[in-house]
Formats: sequence, structure tokens, C-alpha cells
Amino acid sequence: MPEFLRVFLGFGIRILTACLIVFAYTQIVGLIFSPFFFFGLLLFFAGLPVSIGFMIWAYVMEKRHNPWYGPRKLTAEERDILQTGTFRLAGYVAAGEGEISSEHIAKVKEYLQVLTSDSGKRAELFRAFEEGKTGGYDPEPDCRAIRSAVHDGRVFKHRLVEFLIEVLFADGVMQPGGYSRLASVSFNLKVSTLVMERLIRQAQAIAQFKSFFNAGGFSSQDRFYRGAGSGSQNSYVPHDDIANAYKVIGVPEGSDFETVKKAYHRMMRKYHPDRLQAQGVSEEMMRAYTEKAQNIQQAYDLLKRHLNK
Repeated sequence: MPEFLRVFLGFGIRILTACLIVFAYTQIVGLIFSPFFFFGLLLFFAGLPVSIGFMIWAYVMEKRHNPWYGPRKLTAEERDILQTGTFRLAGYVAAGEGEISSEHIAKVKEYLQVLTSDSGKRAELFRAFEEGKTGGYDPEPDCRAIRSAVHDGRVFKHRLVEFLIEVLFADGVMQPGGYSRLASVSFNLKVSTLVMERLIRQAQAIAQFKSFFNAGGFSSQDRFYRGAGSGSQNSYVPHDDIANAYKVIGVPEGSDFETVKKAYHRMMRKYHPDRLQAQGVSEEMMRAYTEKAQNIQQAYDLLKRHLNK
């Protein structure tokens, strides 16, 4: 299906509704400045809630009956463009670290194991990673191809940047050269610097957060109630771990519970299995995203207890 038609079907009902509202209000304003002033005024104030109701009805009808509404599943060709470009970009940003370490290679191979069970496909994608490492590689064409393949889908682009960040942090440190190349890729993907920085902070927080829950083999509940006789149940949790929990959820430190709750639900929807399946994510990749969802859940549970909710 042509992209312009898919976009029209996705937003056409609301556009037409907006046009009808503008037309109606133009007529009503004309009446207000006519001899029938009070009649026009009545129509204007009565028409406002009706128009809002009409917009809501159009949105519900579109969501219910439009098969192109919601997450878009990639074709096999588009998925191939995304995967190949992703690994070339991974090689490019990793090369910016100076020397590609064994940790960088291990992270890429780990991702390949999760991505596909086809050994031939893994070898092909690893070759793409090697191509990205070369000095003459230009990331801009791959970024353009990826944007076209995913139709500038925000979720796909953000997940790609998340993976590149994981590769850079594989050895525990992101070097200035790697950061510079990541910023260049994000710019070409039309992912804002603010989003990139937020994803970097989240990746750092999740890495530290894992060590918090893995330390001594404690569960999240054990970490709160261990040594309960010393006072408040929250006193055992170090400040840094609370700060990391806020970063994992993606809200400023000290945010109230309602803000935390809204951000938590927004992030969990992003990694919901039904949504991932609708986008054509493989079962192996869904298991990888499930681990990240578990980290988000742990951070939320920690903040709920910290905020006494």
C-alpha cells in the first residue's frame, strides 16, 4: 500500500472532522455578526461541546475500524534493512571508542543470539558490523534507509539508539569518541539530543540498578525489610539507588507518585508483548525486552515503597 494512502487512512477521519468543525464555526461566527446575534451566540456555545464530542467519536471509530491504526508491522524487506543498518551503525559507534574491546564484540554477539537462531543470518549481520568499523564508512545513507524502512517510526528509532548505547557501555564506560558518533547517528535518525541523553541516563541507571538487586542475592522486598528494627522500612535503601530508580522510570528525581505512575505505565506499554508482536518483533527479542520490562517493574516497586504507596 502506498505510504501516503496509509497515512491518510490513519489520520483522515480526524482531518475531515477538523475541517467540518472549522467550516461550522466559520458559519457560526458569520451569524454572530449578523442581525441574528443571540441566535448565533447560542449556536456557538452549544456547538463547542458537540464538536469535542464529535472529535472523540471520530477517534474511537478510527481506532475500532481502521486496520492501519496503531503499531505498524514491518515487511521482511524493511526488517532486513533495519537489521543490517543497525549492525553497521553499531560497528561505526563502537569504532569511535578507539579500540573495539572484547566486551563490545560480546555484546554484539549476544544481541545476534537473541535476534535470530539462523547461523547464516548471524554471520551476515556480523559482517555488517565489521563493515561499520571501517574508516571509510558513512552512516548517513544507512540512517536514511532505516528512517524510510520504519516510516520514521519513533519506537523503532528509539530502540535502535538504545541498542547502540548498550554496545558503547558494554565495557562499562562510554568514551567521548563513541558519544560523538552516537550523537551523529541520532541526528541523522532525527532522534533529538534530549531523547538520546535520556536513554543514556536510563541505560546507566539500569546497569547500576541490576547490581543493587543482585547484591547479596536479595530480592526487592528483602532489600527493604532487612534490618527492619533500625527504624523506617525505607532507611536501608541508599540514596543513589532511589535516584537510579527515578532514572529507570524516566522522571526527575523527587517526582510525586502520580508522575512516577504515569511514566511507568507509558514505559510498560512500550514493552508490552502484544505491541511488540504487532510490530513483528521475534520471540527471542521479546524475551530480551521482557528483561528490561522487569527492570522497570523493579524500579517502580522500589519507588512505590519509597513514597509509601
